[in-house]
Amino acid sequence: MAMSRLSITITAPIALISALAIGLTVFLNVGKLDRTLGELEDSRLRFTINVLRQNLETGLDLGLPVRSLGNAQAAMELEARQDPDIVALIVKDDKGRAAFSTGRPAQSDSIVLSTPLSNNLGVTVGAIELHYSRRSHDRFIAGISRQLLLAGLLATVLSTLLAVLGTQLWVRRIGRTLGSIEHTLDASAPPVARPDRHAVALAEQAAGSAGRALRDLEQARRAITSKDVAGEKL
Repeated sequence: MAMSRLSITITAPIALISALAIGLTVFLNVGKLDRTLGELEDSRLRFTINVLRQNLETGLDLGLPVRSLGNAQAAMELEARQDPDIVALIVKDDKGRAAFSTGRPAQSDSIVLSTPLSNNLGVTVGAIELHYSRRSHDRFIAGISRQLLLAGLLATVLSTLLAVLGTQLWVRRIGRTLGSIEHTLDASAPPVARPDRHAVALAEQAAGSAGRALRDLEQARRAITSKDVAGEKL
């Protein structure tokens, strides 16, 4: 079924608006998901580094220097094993030198969180650095984006097909109505396969009213003409 120019004129803006709306929805949802996951990861990492800090500060409160904390290496390796996206954990002394580390080199594109180490006197004697990779996060967001994009394309195609079908039916209905009215008013016009009965009734009513109006007008004209002729005879 070929599309008429009217159908294309009506369908094209609908398809464009649908595509823009779906694309904007996908973009906003991906951005919201990215922000939410980022906030959750930041909260989880801060919890991890704070638990490690509290563990190490227990030894510092006993008067031990940072480099004498015997449980530091084991605690760091335990946290690193629990989360494979932790690139490195580094404990530094008061001079900023690494006292303990998980042994994996820190990456330049990793997220870095740092918290100071203090003893029971409130003196800062070192710090803990946590280096975290966003690769898993980025891969997850990329996968979700692809899925949402495919779903958006499918929704756009379906909405466009529905718009085309609806427009075609609407245009055909209008053509059938106009054809029914035309054939009712002009018998020489081509008939319609399935005439619109309501439109035919309205056209017949309009034709009858027009016919009566013409007859009344003709009678009035004749009456006026007869009066004029009678007046001339007098």
